[in-house]
Amino acid sequence: MNSTIGGNLRHLRRRSGRTQAEVAKRAGTSQARICRIETGDANPTLASLRRIARALDVQVVDLLQRRPEQARPT
Repeated sequence: MNSTIGGNLRHLRRRSGRTQAEVAKRAGTSQARICRIETGDANPTLASLRRIARALDVQVVDLLQRRPEQARPT
């Protein structure tokens, strides 16, 4: 799940044209924390996910939902 959240965060952040520092500032957290979430080294709380989603102008589900390109081969 961490890799899904981290990958989605990275994808959505890049799509928005924002840096980790910009997202962190808007979400009220540190750039290091955003980096750790993106790499799967940190488990964000639901409150953190809400703030990050708001910073990216997306829904929390957008951070949680597995995208088709993330599907594992069978």
